[in-house]
Amino acid sequence: MLGLGETKIDPDVLITVMTFFGIVQGGLLMFAPGVSLKMYGSEDESLYSLAHAEYIGTAVLTCGLTCFCLFGLNLDTMTTFGAASLVWTAEHIRALINQYPSRMGMKPQGQVFWLLYSILVVNACFFSASYAQQLILAGHGLFAVHNVLIIIKPKVVGQIYGYKKHLNDDQKGWLRGFAYENLAMTVFGLGLVNGVEAHKAVGLTSMVVVVHCAHDLLIERDLGMLGSFLMYFWMICHATTAVTFLSTEVVANVLRGVVAIVTVAKFTRVVVHLMEAYPQIGEEDLLTKAPGL
Repeated sequence: MLGLGETKIDPDVLITVMTFFGIVQGGLLMFAPGVSLKMYGSEDESLYSLAHAEYIGTAVLTCGLTCFCLFGLNLDTMTTFGAASLVWTAEHIRALINQYPSRMGMKPQGQVFWLLYSILVVNACFFSASYAQQLILAGHGLFAVHNVLIIIKPKVVGQIYGYKKHLNDDQKGWLRGFAYENLAMTVFGLGLVNGVEAHKAVGLTSMVVVVHCAHDLLIERDLGMLGSFLMYFWMICHATTAVTFLSTEVVANVLRGVVAIVTVAKFTRVVVHLMEAYPQIGEEDLLTKAPGL
């Protein structure tokens, strides 16, 4: 698994495990965002961070529910889309009832727009509307561009939604997580609608999550010991999923390189922190005397 070569994991077992993780992790983020903030070392407990943790959970839970409908219940793609879209529909309604946009200093029109889109998708998929596929392609395509823009130019998207306040590092981290996890969700959806085999669509989705985990682990944001462990764990799980379901040597080599870079960078950072904390210990003795290394 850690070598990220050709895996011998049973695909059905892997799908079951990742579906379980998606539902549990998504549910925890969506319904207990305060707990999730503490788990990932966030010192900021503002509504902005809490709301975006919820939104991340909504995306992860949507992916978990999609896998359950596809592989557990063997539902067709459109019915699966309809059921999974109920998650974001419920979250948008909750956010508007609790006045998240206005309380965060943002315009509510954006949340209303995505709520209407979710309702249209649910209706189109459950009632087999002729325009269902085109609607999902357009809506998910727009949301994918929206999330890429957040990753690249978060201030621009913030201005679109009317947010003018300065974001601290924790808030930037949760916003970035929102963008990556919802990008993964849209990649999953667009893959399925475009006829990509379901297992390969899961593999492509996992590629996005690997990039998210690597990004958070490589930057200087302090995730804490538990948060760093969880991010590393998710990176390995999703890298294994991508290698298993995409089954190409190129993917395996790329992911092997990503994991190696992150591992070396994190280890180096730990050593540097120990040297700064214990300057009396020589560099040569540090690796032999430092606990846990």
